[in-house]
Amino acid sequence: MLRALTCLLLAIALPPKPVQYVTDQAGVLDAQRRLALNEKLAQFERDTSDQILVYVERNLPPGTTLEELGADAIHTWGVGQKGKNNGAILFVFTDAHRLRIEVGYGLEGALTDAKSKEITSTVIKPLLAQGDYNGAVERGADAMVAAIRGEPYRGTGATVAEPERPREDDNGIPWGALLAIAGAIVAVGAFAWFMDWASDGSGNGSGDDDSRSSLWTSSTRSSSSDSSSSSSSSSDFSGGGGDGGGGGASDRW
Repeated sequence: MLRALTCLLLAIALPPKPVQYVTDQAGVLDAQRRLALNEKLAQFERDTSDQILVYVERNLPPGTTLEELGADAIHTWGVGQKGKNNGAILFVFTDAHRLRIEVGYGLEGALTDAKSKEITSTVIKPLLAQGDYNGAVERGADAMVAAIRGEPYRGTGATVAEPERPREDDNGIPWGALLAIAGAIVAVGAFAWFMDWASDGSGNGSGDDDSRSSLWTSSTRSSSSDSSSSSSSSSDFSGGGGDGGGGGASDRW
């Protein structure tokens, strides 16, 4: 009964599962740098299947230690691929001046307790002491990535949160490329028709033709802008089903 109550209390204290690789609940990270680091960690998962999270908050949940929080988070959030447990989390608590690297079982061969302590004490802590939160999480995450790259895991080219990439046809040409080529052919044909229509005797360069041309150009630019905005959106995080951790290192500054 006491054990069940303890587990319930820990579950209540644990923050909700993050929706991105970099979470800043303390509001200390620059938005653009946070998004850039988020995309870097998403790409790392695409390349290796390894998942690294950065979680910044002001204080620890009441009645919870860094070690308890780390072990519970990596399990409950499902950080790392199922069956591989190849996930890690960098926690930074700004008001408490505490930090921890929590490591899943599948990465402990490369990101050992000793290596984690080296990263927290020589890479992250000096920057936190200077108030450089952006540099601390960026350099810390980079050091974790460098250590973990020694593991043999390979990615699929997509994160867990992303759909599978289109398969290639028998000639090795991706379906996406074929669709792009077809779209380009249609666009060229439409443009040629438009130029023929604009240059015929009905308008002959009149204001109406200019108006139509201006409208078409404006529409094209708007569509291009929307596409660019969509493609630059940050990648989301979804737990891969990892269920074990406990290694790592805690520190303070």
